[in-house]
Amino acid sequence: MQWKILLVALVFVVVLASALFFFVFKPKLPGLAQLAQLKRSMIVARIEASQGGRVIVNGTETAAWNSTRPFTLVLEAKPGECHVFDHWLVNGTRIDEGRLNLTIAGNTTVSAVFRRLSYRLTAVSNASWGLLAVNDSSVQLPFEAEVPCGATVRLALLPGSNETHSFTPIGFLFNGTPAGTETEIHVQGNMSIGAVYKVETHVLLIETNAPGVKVLVDGQEVTLPAQIQRARPFTVTIQALPFIKVNDTFAWGSPEFQAQDYIRGVLSWVTFATGQTAIHVEEAEKTIRVYYHPLYSTGGEAYVTPLFGKTYVEGNTIIAEPDKYYVYGVDIVLPPNWTKARVTIEASNGLYAALAYPYSQETYYVYNVSVARVSVQRGVCSTLTVVFEVVRNPPSVRVLSYYCNGGVADPSQYYTQGPWNYGEGNKQYLGRLLVVHGGGSNVRIKVEVNG
Repeated sequence: MQWKILLVALVFVVVLASALFFFVFKPKLPGLAQLAQLKRSMIVARIEASQGGRVIVNGTETAAWNSTRPFTLVLEAKPGECHVFDHWLVNGTRIDEGRLNLTIAGNTTVSAVFRRLSYRLTAVSNASWGLLAVNDSSVQLPFEAEVPCGATVRLALLPGSNETHSFTPIGFLFNGTPAGTETEIHVQGNMSIGAVYKVETHVLLIETNAPGVKVLVDGQEVTLPAQIQRARPFTVTIQALPFIKVNDTFAWGSPEFQAQDYIRGVLSWVTFATGQTAIHVEEAEKTIRVYYHPLYSTGGEAYVTPLFGKTYVEGNTIIAEPDKYYVYGVDIVLPPNWTKARVTIEASNGLYAALAYPYSQETYYVYNVSVARVSVQRGVCSTLTVVFEVVRNPPSVRVLSYYCNGGVADPSQYYTQGPWNYGEGNKQYLGRLLVVHGGGSNVRIKVEVNG
């Protein structure tokens, strides 16, 4: 029993002694302030990456690092497709190094900044003008733009025109390979694209043989030579002045519209209208000329036109140049209002002199013609002079007088229907056309006109 009492007393003494020891020598446990101080001593590093890349840190992609002691991080920027590394931001400070070794001694934020690549897109055309739709927005060629890498661009060639040309799309060329007129491209580098168009224009070239000629084109005055150009086929009305006086003895008149065409394989000018006409240009280029006949005064306001033959004029006298066989021929057009004309022919070494007046046409080849002629029957006239009279209504030609120095001359006059074609361009002058011909040299022709 006593040992139990002693045991209880011993336990009591031990408990009391322990309580007294802790009361006197109790250890100081950390409070809240001490715990906050302990937390701030932890070093934390945070790793970030902008869009377009990632960061490898010490061989991993761990984004947060911490330690109570300084530590080292090896950072490597890994750009993604269409991006390139640009710079680091370490606690807001820019660093341009590619691979970064950092000793982390305090809380640190590291950001890798990546930049998206862009490439130059260039589109050129075989035409000086063209339209391209880029993502449904219309731009004029040639065209250049910076395009983000990886972007998808829709391209389409558009038809169009300006005042002088029309443009029809044919297709794209990518590195020499043809494509359609619409395409979609994925940009992975600089690109140069060719745009191929069918370019059309329609040109009317208007020439003239007389200097300083002015014509009316759809009512607007134009000085020749001129070029009229349109994007598409067009029609214009051209009007030429009927008479251009140069001086008292010379003028230009009787304008004809002529076009180039092949006659028996020879490129020639062919008359298709006079004075005024509508010209339709369907082909790419059409050339016409306003041909003025040289008019030579016969006195007053009367002018005649040498249409055919190798001639020149001295004053109001036509000088005909015969060929090597001493044969000459001159077509002369009388003024529109003539009633009577007198034609004098003088020639040396004359063999004959004739004047034909075709005044109407019955069929394509047959003309009604009044003819007068003086022929040398024997010998040669060293000087042959013949004066003809031509009357418009009723049509007639007769020999008024003639002189032959040497030889024997014989006059005649008659009417005939003959297969003489005086030229398609001369049809319009029937009733005004005189055909002078003969044999001789030093030929001088003088025309006097009444009416």
